Amino acid sequence: IFDKNKISKLKNISLIKNIKALKEIKFIEGNGFGELIIGQFQNNKTNTVFRGELSNVAIAVKSDLPLIKNINGKINYSEDKILLSDVIGNFGDFDLMSRELIYFFNKKLLSGAINLKGQLQPNLDLEKILPKKISVNLKNLSNISGNFELDANLKMYFTENYNIKKNESTFNVSSENLKFKLKNKNNNYIIENINSFINFNHHGKISSKGDFEINNNKNKFEITRQNSKNPFKIKTSGTLNIQKTFFNKFNFPVKNEVNYSSETLLKNLQQFNTKLQFKLDSSEIDFSIFNFIKKKGEPSKLELNMLKNKNIIKFDNINFTANKEKINIQYLFFNTKKFALQDIGNVNVKIGDKNKFKIFKKRNNFKITGSAIDLSKYLIIKKRKSSNLKFEFNGNFQIKFKKIYLPGEYLIDYKNSAQVKQGTIIKLNSLANFQDLTSFSHKVLNNEAGNKLMIINSDKAKPFLSGYQFLKGLEKGTLSVNREYFTNNSSITEVKIENFYLKEMPLLTKILSIGSLTGALDVLEGKGIFFKEAYLKYQLINNELRILECYGTGPSLGFVLEGKIRNDNFTSLNGSLAPANTINNIVREIPVVGKILTGKKGDGIFGASFKIKGKKNLKVEVNPIKTLTPRFIQRFLKIFKE
Repeated sequence: IFDKNKISKLKNISLIKNIKALKEIKFIEGNGFGELIIGQFQNNKTNTVFRGELSNVAIAVKSDLPLIKNINGKINYSEDKILLSDVIGNFGDFDLMSRELIYFFNKKLLSGAINLKGQLQPNLDLEKILPKKISVNLKNLSNISGNFELDANLKMYFTENYNIKKNESTFNVSSENLKFKLKNKNNNYIIENINSFINFNHHGKISSKGDFEINNNKNKFEITRQNSKNPFKIKTSGTLNIQKTFFNKFNFPVKNEVNYSSETLLKNLQQFNTKLQFKLDSSEIDFSIFNFIKKKGEPSKLELNMLKNKNIIKFDNINFTANKEKINIQYLFFNTKKFALQDIGNVNVKIGDKNKFKIFKKRNNFKITGSAIDLSKYLIIKKRKSSNLKFEFNGNFQIKFKKIYLPGEYLIDYKNSAQVKQGTIIKLNSLANFQDLTSFSHKVLNNEAGNKLMIINSDKAKPFLSGYQFLKGLEKGTLSVNREYFTNNSSITEVKIENFYLKEMPLLTKILSIGSLTGALDVLEGKGIFFKEAYLKYQLINNELRILECYGTGPSLGFVLEGKIRNDNFTSLNGSLAPANTINNIVREIPVVGKILTGKKGDGIFGASFKIKGKKNLKVEVNPIKTLTPRFIQRFLKIFKE
């Protein structure tokens, strides 16, 4: 009879001390008691039987797994098997129960059933519990919580050294209100209210069904796999907000929740192939690049395939339809590390009356032709929002459009030839006319120093500048832009606008009003202030804009401006306004004296100084009418005093 013997000594008795698997188990605490019967037969063979119970046993299987503790149950040992029955206990925070576990010594077979049930904790590492052959990048899962239940039906054969020889075990897992965070390079997804049932085995066979919520939208899923050598087959359907779920850092055309269905063959999170169908009736679709909006309630759909292979995503057979509108794209190749577009196939676009064109690709040669494209909205948005989308494709482009719509204007007979390398324009030459036959040209070439130059000349300035909020009231005028690129992160740009009017400018109105420049204010609120010339020269280094020189001259007003706009869009500008600039121009013509009194071009003797600071909501400080002392006058007075 054994009574209340320390369980830690149990594995040292001769009956089980040679079982290798038990040598790796640490018995922490607990008691065992029962009776041992040893019978001897005439052939000198013995029959050993042990019947007993375990009480409050705690064991450690591996150092990085929770303790199996509070084990209570019955134990029966005979020559051919050892049986554990009516076992209850805890595995970490889970309740553990087993009706019976049997190990047959001759067959070296372990069979039986184990049930785990409880609440998942955020710090639990599932990769250490679940078989490796069924896990799929579980390191990407975190903050796991919810109700969890596992039924393990064990059937395992061992070798002489007690290594697993054959495993025919099956497992059933059910979850209720499960929640976790799924991480990838671009987004973190909160997936919650998962109610599911999963059946799997040691060979990687999986069958699963359930439902879940992502961003408060309900979805269903089905997952199957034959074995660990085959990919997962995943079907999902439900409601999804594509913008919030996948493109929270980008401006995606589909703005609202839509119904969808998908079928995926998944090897792992880096390699999969998905067919997607979206019913877009319930969402607004904003193709800002084409100045087209599909309203809610209007029938439309989107179909495409998505292939992911390591750092490449390929979208192909992209088809969007809405009434008579359609967009067909043969394929798009993206580099996922930089979210950069690397290649594009044939394209056919027919959106509204102002967007009809096709893209034909042959090797690295692209031919883009069409009757029209509407860029009027895109040119305005592009000035206000920078896109995170990068381009890395190579090719030669020949582009012809009969008409290109711009803000308040349109070009006719547009022709463009360009060479692109790694998404950067190396050479470009484009020509077009406006509707009144005035001209527009755009060139990219190399200068004698080998630096790239961009040159834009337009007989109309407004279509290309109306996207800038501070130039919203610009009317008429011509535009010339010259930009020289020195490195990938450095350039100097010169912008000249001639013979234009400014009106409806909130910032300028405020400056003129506070500065008591009523004459100029009346002109601004009427026909507008006329400027003979405005000139801006700035340097761009690592997305920080530093003004090197900026002035404007006209018969009623002149200004100078200096300062910078940091790469976080914080603006810090200082400037001066001088009314009655015509008088100053007359004085300036007087040799020597005029230059000293009036300073450089654009400065004035009397006027107002101002400061503009801030990000989105710019703050304006104005120093009202005063005698301004330009830099040249300050220097002159200093010399005179000395």
